[in-house]
Amino acid sequence: MNIILLIAIGFLVFIGTYMILSKNLIRIVIGIAIYTHAGNLVVMSMGNYASNKHEPLIVNGQENFVDPLLQAIVLTAIVIGFAITAFLLVLVYRTYKVTQEDEIDVLTGDDQDE
Repeated sequence: MNIILLIAIGFLVFIGTYMILSKNLIRIVIGIAIYTHAGNLVVMSMGNYASNKHEPLIVNGQENFVDPLLQAIVLTAIVIGFAITAFLLVLVYRTYKVTQEDEIDVLTGDDQDE
């Protein structure tokens, strides 16, 4: 299970890096959103999830609980990632409305007509 999670995290980081290195602003925002999902998986992988664990229930006086701190951190990271993605999408939309461009090369301010 850990090797599958490691491969999924590596794939998400690869796709996120590919998208961030693009020239299109929407692809950059999508790449940052993919990075947040990869970060959430990294935090989730820190938990001690094994196949011999039982359900988090109290049975016959024995307590088998999963650490809820990682779950709370991932939930908070999901909310923050959604807020950052929404902010970046509004920023890209406003930039497009003002400049009528969605490429990052045009927005640098350099004169490329020379």
